[in-house]
Amino acid sequence: MKLLRVVFPAEENWLPISRLSIHPGLLDILEELGVIEVVNEQVEQNDLQRINKIMRLRDSLGINLNGAILICDLMERITELEDEVRRLKEKR
Repeated sequence: MKLLRVVFPAEENWLPISRLSIHPGLLDILEELGVIEVVNEQVEQNDLQRINKIMRLRDSLGINLNGAILICDLMERITELEDEVRRLKEKR
C-alpha cells in the first residue's frame, strides 16, 4: 500500500503544481472531473485537502477514483448538513 501525503504551507492559499508529488495526468483528470481547479499552474489549499482525502481512500481502501471522489463529496455534504443542524439547534 502506497501512502500519499500532500503537504502545503499554511500561509499560502495557492501552491504551484510543480511542488506536488502527484502525477500531472492525475491532476488533469481531477480538473476535468471538476474536483479541483488549476489556475496559473497552481492549486488552491482546499483542493489539496480534497486530493489528499481522495488519494487516501484510493490507496488505503482500494476504492477506484470515481468512487473516492463520490465518497469525498458525500463526506463534505454530511459535514455541511451537520453544521447546519448545529446552527439551527443554537437558534432555539
